Amino acid sequence: MKVALYVHALAATGVVRNARLLASDFRARGHDVTLVTALSGGEGVAGVPHHPLLAGSGGSRALQKWRAMPRLHAYLRRARPDVLLSAGNHGHLTALLGSRVVPGLRRVYRISNDLRRAAPGTPGSMAGRFGRSFAMRLLAADADHLVLVSPTLAVGAFACALAEGRARIIENAIDPTIARARAAGPAPHGCYDDGVPVIVAIGRLAPQKNFGTLLAAFAEMRRAGTAARLIILGESRDRSQQMLRDQADALGIGADLLLPGTVDNVFPWLARAGAFVLPSWWEGSANVLLEAMALNVPVVASRSAGNAASLLAEGRHGLLVDPSDSVAMAQAMTRQIDPAHAVRPGDRIGAYRLDMMMEAWAGLLASVAPSRKTG
Repeated sequence: MKVALYVHALAATGVVRNARLLASDFRARGHDVTLVTALSGGEGVAGVPHHPLLAGSGGSRALQKWRAMPRLHAYLRRARPDVLLSAGNHGHLTALLGSRVVPGLRRVYRISNDLRRAAPGTPGSMAGRFGRSFAMRLLAADADHLVLVSPTLAVGAFACALAEGRARIIENAIDPTIARARAAGPAPHGCYDDGVPVIVAIGRLAPQKNFGTLLAAFAEMRRAGTAARLIILGESRDRSQQMLRDQADALGIGADLLLPGTVDNVFPWLARAGAFVLPSWWEGSANVLLEAMALNVPVVASRSAGNAASLLAEGRHGLLVDPSDSVAMAQAMTRQIDPAHAVRPGDRIGAYRLDMMMEAWAGLLASVAPSRKTG
């Protein structure tokens, strides 16, 4: 089968991590796979061709998407793949409009993040909520098949598609053996050397990740006399890093906050952490939570962070908190960095094995295999 796997760019994100895994596995199973992106650059997959649609990366992301649409259409008409798999939410609009009137093409959309964003207190506008609701209906109507990365995404038009058999749930997964091997080696930073517990969070420095509430919770911990440090790993595309530094200084915790940016290997940072925290307002199926669980790091996660509640079995393998409650978050982090009282993931990661995820995707490809239509 010929598969075009589309993402907006090969950036350091969970969507791209999963796209690379899928491309590699599809190729190993004998499929003809091409990674198609709007932007050039980034780390591809050995043995899998990469076809960027745009020569440069100028302009806003919205402009890049619009410029990529006609080029995607031309590529699909020329290459004639059997399946177009749009692997993450940022690429769906380009994939949907760029694949119009391409004969014989089956479209699969992987819903990688929560479009409702329904947790009380979540930042956003009424217009934004309406737009996302409309996008859900468009994608559900256009797709030959939808893949939802979390049961929590099966709402509205997506729930209808699931009931009709045009959608299925394939949650993200991880190979714990690889995670543990990548965690080996020396401490990545001197802040781990003096015995003070380190709390780690990972994600883009964006409103979705709710790091402002995390800083408020950490300040609550420090005021209560709990010794700890906080590390947030992730990229900043605007002034977000400076805004977090300014907030930390205002809260009096600037000396205990480390913002190293994006790192190539998060596992040594996680393996030595006293706790990992996922404070997000919304998620789909957070890879970073799986990574922490694979290393048996005590976890604190937002109840609204995608499938976090089911991953942690409603609190039996980690603590769950309201993402707007900084006091509850502080109490949970204080408990999790205390070895005598921490709730660890244990062997829970065994329910989210990578080979199971890949078999599910192989079954999906078989189910959408087209009989060629003529143009």
